[in-house]
Amino acid sequence: MNPASIHILEAVLCSFLITFLITPSIIDLAHQKNFFDTPDERKVHTKQIPSIGGIGIFIGFLIPFTLFCSPQIFAEYKFILASYLLLFFMGVKDDLLPMEAKVKLFLQIGAALLLCAGGIRITSLHGIFGIEDINIYGSYFITTLFIVGVTNAFNLIDGIDGLAGGLGGINCITLGVLLFWVDEFDYALLAFTFAGSLIAFLKYNLGKQSSKTFMGDAGSLLLGLTITILSIQFIESPLAFEKLSVVSPIGIIAGIIAIPIFDTLRVFTIRISKGQSPFTPDKNHIHHEFLNSGLSHKKASIILYIGNLLLITNVLFFKNETAMNLILLTIVVGIIFTQLLYTLRLKARTKEVTQLQKMLQGLEEENNFI
Repeated sequence: MNPASIHILEAVLCSFLITFLITPSIIDLAHQKNFFDTPDERKVHTKQIPSIGGIGIFIGFLIPFTLFCSPQIFAEYKFILASYLLLFFMGVKDDLLPMEAKVKLFLQIGAALLLCAGGIRITSLHGIFGIEDINIYGSYFITTLFIVGVTNAFNLIDGIDGLAGGLGGINCITLGVLLFWVDEFDYALLAFTFAGSLIAFLKYNLGKQSSKTFMGDAGSLLLGLTITILSIQFIESPLAFEKLSVVSPIGIIAGIIAIPIFDTLRVFTIRISKGQSPFTPDKNHIHHEFLNSGLSHKKASIILYIGNLLLITNVLFFKNETAMNLILLTIVVGIIFTQLLYTLRLKARTKEVTQLQKMLQGLEEENNFI
């Protein structure tokens, strides 16, 4: 095992232990101060659960990453840290006292522009729509759109136990392996330390009622922001072409983060088709559909984990295809997956109707007998 691998393993162990050890104290604080996510008509939990688990994730990954990263990254790190702090405090504030959507959007754009100013931005579309290199204005615009869009997609998919944390962990580990392979060791370190914190968090997110917590906006926004930083670094790495023989890194990224993006576009389309604002809260997310089909939180999350792994395997297997081909392939897989979802939902509804009919028939026979 080379020194870089040992270095990363040490950092991952630190991130896991920090989150694992401090989260119980955060849960206790939430109970003392009554910091709960209260159930309502659009939420799937029925009891009050602390929603500040993102604090444990933030502390857990930020300390070891800061201590273990190399001096070469510090020119960019100050911008990364500033963007993290901006979204973290915004997320905590929104978890405790909900903020206006336009204020959150403004702050998210601010975080994206900070990253762009630090040099973390997309400079080429690698042939998508025939576009290669883009100018500075186009770079800032596309990068900001990407960061805000993906960050909100991960925020929106955080709807059932284990889903955002599990998908985020899979994404971080995948991107960490790819970045390590192309010699982006500091960003691989970021990916793996965040994954370590997520794994520790999942113990409490999937735990017993008394020790349970959600990551909240503070956690999901940081997760989305981290995925965008890692994705941009992979897209911009020249060694992705040399060491991995990848034709289009953007196509690979599309497959890795497909589920939250696809789900967001899907629910936006449903809302707009109903004449509603795309930002209107509802229960049309893919995980809600799985729950409506009779699956438990754990089973629904596991199915989406498997779907994510299949999409990742798919784009890596066809890595020699162009970006558009990989994106179209990902869309086709997503459509098939959605069709399977509706088939499950139809079967569940048919079963419910059949059971109701039998119950009514039994009541009718009982009344006739009386």
